[in-house]
Amino acid sequence: MTPEQLSLFVKAAELFTPSAPIDDQQLFAGRTRQLQGVITAIAQKGQHVILFGERGTGKTSLSRVTSKIIKEYFEKSVHAVHINCDGIDDFDSLWKTIFHEAQIEITEGDMPNGITPEGVRFSIQKNLNSQQQEKMLILIIDELNELRDSLTTQLLADTIKTLSDHCIDCTLILVGVADNVEELIAEHLSIERALVQILMPRMKKEEVFELMDKRLEILGITIDPNLKSAVMALSQGLPSYVHLLSLHSAQSAISANRKSIETTDLQNSIGMAVQKAQHSIVSSYHKAVSSNQKTLYPKVLLACCLASKDELGCFTAAALKGPMKIITGKSCEISTFSRHLNAFCEEERGPILSKRGDSQRKMLRFFNPVVQPYVIMHGISKGYITYEQVIGESAEA
Repeated sequence: MTPEQLSLFVKAAELFTPSAPIDDQQLFAGRTRQLQGVITAIAQKGQHVILFGERGTGKTSLSRVTSKIIKEYFEKSVHAVHINCDGIDDFDSLWKTIFHEAQIEITEGDMPNGITPEGVRFSIQKNLNSQQQEKMLILIIDELNELRDSLTTQLLADTIKTLSDHCIDCTLILVGVADNVEELIAEHLSIERALVQILMPRMKKEEVFELMDKRLEILGITIDPNLKSAVMALSQGLPSYVHLLSLHSAQSAISANRKSIETTDLQNSIGMAVQKAQHSIVSSYHKAVSSNQKTLYPKVLLACCLASKDELGCFTAAALKGPMKIITGKSCEISTFSRHLNAFCEEERGPILSKRGDSQRKMLRFFNPVVQPYVIMHGISKGYITYEQVIGESAEA
């Protein structure tokens, strides 16, 4: 490559980041309603935020960008802290980590009986009052779903309540993988008044286009709208795969010394995405479809990925009929693949799917949403479906 090509190649890797949350406001795309909701909550004393939704929808990126916006545009001095929970955390260890990251010193006299919700409130209030200028504290508590101790979530809810009741200039932003708020804070909805609930759905088409356009414009590279639609369909609206496909497509064009992304570039990116997929995703796929003989499992799983879904990623068995017709070339009744769907929900094949709803309306969803784009691209590489068909099916959905 020429020096100019090499420079663009590296720049593309800096702009498209499949493995890292976005923390640059200028490059953050879409999510206007969610962003406004978080900012409004932070601006009001006594309000806190819970961001929830499927894994990989950009919750962490939103929280990071929000804190940067607050720092830039609020008149007060803003200190934002981001910590991740893990399975061994309890209330005590969680707040020790937060205080350490926030540089809040606590003494034995502050909390003689150990860390308590009231003790947390008192320590934060004392720290804010000691500052020479008016200060706001933003505490982002990520991976909330990793907390295993119900007492910890109860005490965390009590902390939110006392911070809200005393109008402390500190906002907690809770971030977690869940279908609903109850899954993250269990039965502690007494804090509902103080907690702004924000669902993070998958990216919409216009948000995917905005994400790509912002970065490709910096690179001076163009892309046909149909190819952008293909990226949307292949990624299933998951930001990490939008970044991944865009990165490899842009680098393919740059390597060919072109200023536009063409079909061959997208095809190359699909091959790269399948080849470099995480081992855990590849293992999940093979466990779900493996058999000593030719079966429908790979095609049924592909149809699950292409089925029309709601904002929580749930779909019905009936939603597979359209994709199955495209993949197999013939009409399929639910009875043709119902046993495959049941098998996907059992331990022997994953489980890769889970059941939702009641007997009247059973819904299915993937345990790990990031498996879906891999299954689709693997299906393309195996010739089960073309990416043009994926675009058409996604448009109908």
